[in-house]
Amino acid sequence: LLYNTVEGLDEASRILSAQHLFEVLQIEPGGPSDEKQIRTAYRKLALRVHPDKQPEGAPPNLFKWAFSRLEEAKEKLEAMLAEDSESCREVHKVLRFDVHRREGAAALLGVDATAQTETAHLMPDAEKACRFQIKKLEKMVQVCPEYDRAVAACREAVETLRRGCTEEGLPRYEALLTHGMSASRTMGARDLRFPRPVVLMKPETSHLLMPKGRCRLALLCGSTAALSDEQLVASTAKFVRQPKASALRWCLDASPSAACSSAVCITLEPAGIVEPPAKRAKTTGGPEGTVRVRHILFRHQQLKQVDQMARREGSAKHALEAEAAALGALEKIFQDPNQFLKLCRELSDCSSASQPGMLTGDLGWLARGQQEQAFEECCFSLTPNSIGDLVVTSRG
Repeated sequence: LLYNTVEGLDEASRILSAQHLFEVLQIEPGGPSDEKQIRTAYRKLALRVHPDKQPEGAPPNLFKWAFSRLEEAKEKLEAMLAEDSESCREVHKVLRFDVHRREGAAALLGVDATAQTETAHLMPDAEKACRFQIKKLEKMVQVCPEYDRAVAACREAVETLRRGCTEEGLPRYEALLTHGMSASRTMGARDLRFPRPVVLMKPETSHLLMPKGRCRLALLCGSTAALSDEQLVASTAKFVRQPKASALRWCLDASPSAACSSAVCITLEPAGIVEPPAKRAKTTGGPEGTVRVRHILFRHQQLKQVDQMARREGSAKHALEAEAAALGALEKIFQDPNQFLKLCRELSDCSSASQPGMLTGDLGWLARGQQEQAFEECCFSLTPNSIGDLVVTSRG
């Protein structure tokens, strides 16, 4: 009984991880010869992975999903065989070759397999064989779910032979293409993810009823996920409309020894909510379509762009250190907004911090298009006399 249980679990996992329909049913090379071979293979596997035989402790729905894929493979292969048996077997033949290796690519296309590094002379024959092989698959285009994959494999075989490589580097190069890398996508390296995906991602979805009024949604990963709800709320209760500051505070509150700390804060609010100003504005309005803001700038040593408005280079060594300093200043301002002028004179690296009196940190009246997009969006989203969020720009 124990043997059958383990065997069933292994079989279900194998079926779900199979690369194509022929592999699901374990069809032998050169097959399927007829419908009897397909049905025999199906019945043999169905006895092992039927949902009624799922043992206790197995992953939920494992046998259900495996049995469903088994049934689908049987139906598709029977349809392919009925459409054209020779074309069906050609698809199976193509999918069995490892087209990422010179040996497998040459065998599929029927060209000289001994040429490992100098393959330019093989290309005319390889391209001709590729076109001929794809022609033999055409009858499967409507009934075979593996048709596109088989065609892609033929074309990839040509590309494998076309790529130059030294004799010393060939084994490592082919191993990389065959086994792939632990990445879901790559830039400029199609070999690492073609013709099959390197990472199979199965998204999980859930839904929840959002409360009325404004609320915040926290997406946490790594050590931040260990923070309790009470910690999340208490540490950022004052950051009602500062999602970036909230996310940064959660990351800083997480375990410093963790390998990864990630957080995203999303502020959700119904349309039409308007924040009342903290106090009556003492100045008259500026030109239409403009806003007036004061800011504190934290520069860091990783910035390469020369800033003509900077009064000094930042003391922070990198962006994370500058963000942490900005968060500390923001928290002090929330505790006492009257500290802004003092903090700006002490901390800001912008020349506007040297302006006298209430003009400390003042950038004047700003119209759209005068600042970087992130800074502009923050400025124009604020209500009068309110405090903005942390903003990252090329200045700091």
